[in-house]
Amino acid sequence: MQELLELNGVHKRFGKYAVLHNITWSISRAECVAITGSNGAGKSTMLHVIAGLTNPSEGARIEYGTSLRVGYVPERFPALRFRPSEYLRHMAGIQGMDKQEAAKRIDAMLNVFQLQDIKMTLCSKGMLQKVNIMQALLSQPDLLLLDEPLSGLDESSQMEMVGILTEIKRQGTAIVMSVHEPLLIASLADRETKLRQGRIERDGLLERSPYVERMKLEFTHVSPDNMLELERRPGFLYWISRGNPASMMVTRQAADGMLLEILQSSGSLLRLEPWRGEMKEPERPGSGQPMEVEGA
Repeated sequence: MQELLELNGVHKRFGKYAVLHNITWSISRAECVAITGSNGAGKSTMLHVIAGLTNPSEGARIEYGTSLRVGYVPERFPALRFRPSEYLRHMAGIQGMDKQEAAKRIDAMLNVFQLQDIKMTLCSKGMLQKVNIMQALLSQPDLLLLDEPLSGLDESSQMEMVGILTEIKRQGTAIVMSVHEPLLIASLADRETKLRQGRIERDGLLERSPYVERMKLEFTHVSPDNMLELERRPGFLYWISRGNPASMMVTRQAADGMLLEILQSSGSLLRLEPWRGEMKEPERPGSGQPMEVEGA
């Protein structure tokens, strides 16, 4: 794979407080890396260094190629008094884009993201997150950085966002995301970089393939504590719903053990069915067609 960017022996301090320690790491084209770790582990700071928003105290951030384009999606995105189209035109101007080219691209993205052009103060959290991602995609980045992209979204908005990000990756954009949610890691990430107290504790490929056979389990009357135990078992992939009833995706090999634990915890099985390769060819929610952004 074509390497896009590397961190070589990066340390980052704010005053006397050290946040990152000796980070050596790289990202390649069309690769998706999940940066994980507890709060305060240094995930957002590492994203800022990768984005070039803050400079390392020691070490180097190295770009490969002369015109690497980076898009950044912050965790917090304000509900401004603009319509999405107005805000995006403003951001395109800051980026020095041609007005006609920007207008064409913004219209295409509004259509692809199925976003109403209403005042952002009236937008839901999911709608605002779409605008947040759109501003990062204006320049057609080689590398997209996301800080907790599913934070605060309801389940349907999370699933829609997974579909959007999967298609962005399919079109060749590399993605680095700071995440907690198993859903996004299981469905999108090729690799996990786990931070602990500002150091890389683990950096390795995930055992994930679009051809792995999955099983969808739907059940009811399982306590939150028992759900947490299910989540910790080998073969758990992600929750579809954690309510009552609940449903989750697991590997076929783990399904029997999961089912036994559900029954032993006084739960009731509602449905058990195979679910093969659902992330292999993502579709834009509600359209039945793969996403295409003109100029992407």
